[in-house]
Amino acid sequence: MTVEADSAANTHEGERERELFRSFVALLVSRGSRKGAWEMLKGASIVEVSLKTFYSQVRKDGFEAVAKALFVEEKLERIRELVANPPPVPPRRVAVSTLANQYYCEMQVHLGTKHDVRVTSAELAAGNEGHARLEAEAEPITEEEVTRRIEVGEKMGLVELGLAGEVEGVPLIGRADRVQLEGARARLLLEWKFSGRRDLYPTHVVQVEAYGKLLRASGFDTSELVHAVAVIPRGGPRPENLAETMAKRAADIASVAPWGERRIATTAQMPDPIAGLGVRRLDSSAFTLFVFPHNELAAERDVSWALGYWKGDREPSRTTSPSRCRACPYNAARLCEVALSQPDGRYRVREMTTRDGDTVHLLIANGR
Repeated sequence: MTVEADSAANTHEGERERELFRSFVALLVSRGSRKGAWEMLKGASIVEVSLKTFYSQVRKDGFEAVAKALFVEEKLERIRELVANPPPVPPRRVAVSTLANQYYCEMQVHLGTKHDVRVTSAELAAGNEGHARLEAEAEPITEEEVTRRIEVGEKMGLVELGLAGEVEGVPLIGRADRVQLEGARARLLLEWKFSGRRDLYPTHVVQVEAYGKLLRASGFDTSELVHAVAVIPRGGPRPENLAETMAKRAADIASVAPWGERRIATTAQMPDPIAGLGVRRLDSSAFTLFVFPHNELAAERDVSWALGYWKGDREPSRTTSPSRCRACPYNAARLCEVALSQPDGRYRVREMTTRDGDTVHLLIANGR
């Protein structure tokens, strides 16, 4: 081979490697999330670090820098195989809380899939702190011990119970605040909400309904399941063992008398989860409880409507409430083209660009 031919071959090989690298970076980005990219690389034996480490590396340096570190001789063959035959992108996992928020404004949820908007507010901080305090009442327990107690039919209350399952082809995930079990029978699902208004909203109902469906999909008997939504006022009293007290009071309320029969109205439009619910309410200085039975038909109707968006059956619907638009962070960031009013100025908006070139909208509530 002549010197010229050898040089041309090297140039051609170098260009092939550069093209492979560009395709490798594009494939990582196409996964839609750092976790998705890590799972793909882990499955192809290209990455050895933990998800937490990978997440930090990508956040600090960007996908291209991380891909460059992986693009070494001993991994090139596996990278070529991955680029040539990438695994299918798994269905998008939808959080139960996101599903419930579709009943507040589905357009807001839709915009959340397109834009990175991060909100800081006293209300969010208070809610996180309140959840942490209630969670701290519980004692750690291993999965093996949970399984043993279920098998022998013991009663127990589980806090922050992770639930996952596929409903109508859409993977749902979430963490229920507290679930009372009696063996494999789910008896009470208690959700905590921190708010200045002691009201029950459709979003609350749909959230616990979806958890009920996931409990059933996980093999629990939900035939006698009762839901309780505890609204805890911000700045109110926080007596000791509050989570345990609320669970006991909810169980007492549920046991007073049989529940009346509920008629479930079907509709092609967004359902009303509260219509005919037959809620029992208890008010105290520390909390308000809304207690009602799980209804599988109602849960099927309400969850199914929300899943229609994720399955691509319809375009996102929007709220009809101008007040929600005035308080919407996506409207404040000028990302919503169908808002019914101008934003009310409660957020200060700042934009930043990540190493990957993505725009992040940082919103800070000004206390209004």
